[in-house]
Amino acid sequence: ETRRVRVVGFNWKDEHADAMRWLEQFGNPYWLVLTDYVGDVAIDWGIYGAPETFLVDDNGVVRWKHVGPMTDATIEQDLLPVLAEVEQDGRERAL
Repeated sequence: ETRRVRVVGFNWKDEHADAMRWLEQFGNPYWLVLTDYVGDVAIDWGIYGAPETFLVDDNGVVRWKHVGPMTDATIEQDLLPVLAEVEQDGRERAL
């Protein structure tokens, strides 16, 4: 909601059109939805179940991973502190 990050959806082994229809029906919070039909990319990322959430910095480095549903508490207590650290690192690199 704050637009501090781009939220990317990862469609794992479902047909893209089916996933998009589901998101249209229930709400699509994603900036982009990627599809992994075979499951190879999921293996590369270490994904073993859904939902999983990753925070990836602007260099493509995974800075945080959460397995399970995202809750307000998880966002406040776990994600936001790491996000602030990532943003600070980015500001320091820009100087």
